[in-house]
Amino acid sequence: MMRIPWRAAVWRPLRQRPGATVLAMIGIALGVALGLAIALINVQAVSDFSAGLRHMAGQADLTLSAPGPGFNNAWYARLSMAPNVAIAAPEIHLQAILIQPAHQQPLQILGIDAFQAARMGQPLIPLNLRSPLALLDPLNIALSSPAMQKLNVHTGDFITVNADGIPRRLKVIGTLPDVPGVGVMGVMDIAAVQWLWDRGNEINQVDLRLQPGISNQAFEKQWRPLLPPGAVLESPAQQGRVAADASRAYRVNLLVLSLVALFTGAFLVYATLAMGVVRQHQQLALLRVLGLRRREIIMAVMLQGVVLGVPGALLGLPLGVMTAGLALMHLGGDLGAGYFSSAALQLHWHPLLMSIFFAAGMGAALIGAFLPAWETSRAIPAQALRAGAEEQSHLHRQHPRIGLLLLIMALGGALAPAIHGIPYPAYGAIACLLFALLFLLAPLLRLIVQLIPLPESSLWHLALLQLRGAPGRAAQSLAAVVVAFSLVVAMAIMVGSFRDSVANWLSDILRADLYVQAGSNQDALLPSGTAQSLCTLPDVRHCSPLRRIPLNLLPGHPPIMLLARGMGLQDPGRELQIIRSVPLHTLNAPPIWISDILAGISAWHPGQDIRIPLGGQLQTVSIAGIYRDYAYQQGSISIPLQEYQHWSHDKGINGVALWLRPHVSVSAAIAQLHQSITKSRQLLIATPREIRHHSLLIFNQSFAATYALEAVAMIIGLLGVSSGFGAQTLMRRNEFAMLRHLGLRHRDLLALLFAEGSMLSFAGIIIGGSLGIAISVILIAVVNPQSFHWHMGFQPPWLLLGILSVILWIASTATMILAGHRALRNSPAVLRDD
Repeated sequence: MMRIPWRAAVWRPLRQRPGATVLAMIGIALGVALGLAIALINVQAVSDFSAGLRHMAGQADLTLSAPGPGFNNAWYARLSMAPNVAIAAPEIHLQAILIQPAHQQPLQILGIDAFQAARMGQPLIPLNLRSPLALLDPLNIALSSPAMQKLNVHTGDFITVNADGIPRRLKVIGTLPDVPGVGVMGVMDIAAVQWLWDRGNEINQVDLRLQPGISNQAFEKQWRPLLPPGAVLESPAQQGRVAADASRAYRVNLLVLSLVALFTGAFLVYATLAMGVVRQHQQLALLRVLGLRRREIIMAVMLQGVVLGVPGALLGLPLGVMTAGLALMHLGGDLGAGYFSSAALQLHWHPLLMSIFFAAGMGAALIGAFLPAWETSRAIPAQALRAGAEEQSHLHRQHPRIGLLLLIMALGGALAPAIHGIPYPAYGAIACLLFALLFLLAPLLRLIVQLIPLPESSLWHLALLQLRGAPGRAAQSLAAVVVAFSLVVAMAIMVGSFRDSVANWLSDILRADLYVQAGSNQDALLPSGTAQSLCTLPDVRHCSPLRRIPLNLLPGHPPIMLLARGMGLQDPGRELQIIRSVPLHTLNAPPIWISDILAGISAWHPGQDIRIPLGGQLQTVSIAGIYRDYAYQQGSISIPLQEYQHWSHDKGINGVALWLRPHVSVSAAIAQLHQSITKSRQLLIATPREIRHHSLLIFNQSFAATYALEAVAMIIGLLGVSSGFGAQTLMRRNEFAMLRHLGLRHRDLLALLFAEGSMLSFAGIIIGGSLGIAISVILIAVVNPQSFHWHMGFQPPWLLLGILSVILWIASTATMILAGHRALRNSPAVLRDD
């Protein structure tokens, strides 16, 4: 490094292109910021969620838990008297609809035995109580700090909740200790919760502290065969791992998408330095003649990459922390996906992650600098010193065989299976496609411009001949643009196809005229007898009640949703979008239908017999078919309501779908409903159109992070346009000076640049669009099915893609024209110097 002339070989070349240098730094900064922000949010969400589970369990060694109705209270007594158990603390969990103050999100209610919870060391015991026994009052509640802030209430105030269809006025008697991961939550006495919500002797959870010397594994092995069906015995750490594993695919996918910006930034560095070394090829060749060796030339260009990477990565770190803070504030720790929606996260510094992404930013800059450095070192000094050797050097740098090899590797990665549920080979296939572009872009550009017929206009004719004569130089300025555009196209097609598939699915399954729900909370039940009253309304032709129950069905997997529907066995397609099915007469047990997500997770198939926990027993059922369901990302099962009620003796109903009689308007039916049913104003009544609109709003919120990543990739692509096209235009000032000397007017040269920019952007749109379509096919057909077991159609948003193409064309031509104005200054002096 001591032999390298720093000013001549490193610093001055970057100072000569201040605009391109700054844009490359910004590209690296945006990539580092986005990747760091997503990583910080992911790590914080998982760690806080797991820490919250551990803190809430206190000093418990194991937890017996079951979602939904849970299990009988007798299991608490049985476990508390077990010889190996020191302490047992029962709990019940549910969600309550808030009536006053009105709030969109339900209030999480935790019922505890305060005495046993205190012995267990559980932290969610109210502070500053005037009376130690105040929590035993069935109409008292203690709220968490986030709940106090969200509801704008204080100790001594009252809130009103919907408790099993009856408004209950509860007094706020204190504040809960601050526990990581605890959001809007209230704590009450467990007996009060069972009484107010008519839960009888049911509980959801029993926390266990074992006797000294008793291992968790030995206790689990002893009790696992004896547990109630649907209950799981595991440690708080295992519970955290299950939740983390359930969201792992989503977090990995989001992190990979965030790294797209950093990947594009590396191509921006490549384009900047590639154009720079072409511009300074004579100076570098002169340094070679003066004694610098090849490895020192490589080091000189790599140092230029370091100069771009260090400030870019340093700028990206605080920008990433700020972005993560804003995302947590507006989207939450799950970024709208629904995995950690109850967690109230606080952003913390993570030096290791910041160091990793600083290194990633530096690595991206060095990767972008390596290929120009290596190609420059291979140049022959005697040839490089001659004028007009730039394009000849491009011809020697093309390696289409490497590009074809990368395409074959991409095909292999796209066909390979996922590794531990994550489509790493598919991600590798996308990376191979993008790297193949480096080696195939110049031949593809040459092919496209050769296919364009020569126009009659002399300026357009000259512009096309210029591109035909120098495709290598044009390809280098186009690389970052094509990469960014292809990634934007791929994400736009993937998200657009998914959104259209969800919209079509909603249109297909929402066939009733009205949908009546107990509330926005999925656990809320209609008041007793309301479902029957709805079904017997004079304007109702047909009705389908619905009961939702979460079930522990697969080991190591979060609960799936059991949907008991008022469905006809002979026509399940009235309410389900059936994908595959078998005749009912071929089944050995009562039929059920499973979602495609559950089929992908479990590898179950139609005709197979399985056992599901219902009514405290394992019931044998047969899978009659598989249906599409985007609503429950952990999977769902649909079962006839009659079978469910027969097995479980549960008469609760969450909602009813109503088909009206012919010529009955929806408004008239709603008016009749309000007249006939008491407390109907507390129900949630919606039409299919309203549900579809609301569902798509939730979809847009869930993909808000993806939209942001798409926008950043497009911004970096536009930076690439400014850097690459602008540098290419400024490099040709000698050529423009000669054309001015030969008689072309200023406006003629600008028209020439407009023609070149138009044709070059047209070629970039074709190449980038084709590459983006190929990447979107991998995302739709491989990544999403392997990650989430989602299946969707291929439905590109042509209008959006057209708008993006027009934006790219405007940016390309405007950049070349603006750079042309600068390049045309002092043309006589430039020609004289040459």
